[in-house]
Amino acid sequence: MKNGKILPPEIVEENLGVNPFISGLVIKVRAIRSGYVPDGEDEGVVMVDNVVELERDGYVKVFDGADERVIMAGLSYRALQMWMWMLYTVKSGKDYLWVNVPRLMKECGMKSIKTHKAAITELCRYGYVAPCVGHKNVYWLNPSMAFKGSRIKKYPGNVVKSVTE
Repeated sequence: MKNGKILPPEIVEENLGVNPFISGLVIKVRAIRSGYVPDGEDEGVVMVDNVVELERDGYVKVFDGADERVIMAGLSYRALQMWMWMLYTVKSGKDYLWVNVPRLMKECGMKSIKTHKAAITELCRYGYVAPCVGHKNVYWLNPSMAFKGSRIKKYPGNVVKSVTE
């Protein structure tokens, strides 16, 4: 402890051993063509087909920051459970979600509609979701917190290029 702060231990990755979760890990990928890139730095540069491999399984990006972490840590169990259910359920590239309330309640073990409504209210209060006006059980998801897909493709007008690399 230094100046009242708890410091992390010095971790040497080489001494950690092997992650026990990777023994059965299979990462399915698909190759996609992403255009042509120069092959070499000479004057006679040849453009070659650029193929990259992308993971085939869907995934959600959760954006980190101290403020977001503190808010998340203060969510009730049911609100956090509902937020994770939404992230697993939302379609890629979409920033809204229709909540199948009976399915959510069953899968999350919620017995009362009051519990469901309290969790939604909490997620709205803390800026995770907002109701879509005129659409029952449809919610906007805050792309500052998490997004499934590319925010760059979804919101090209919001992209700001960094001046420092």
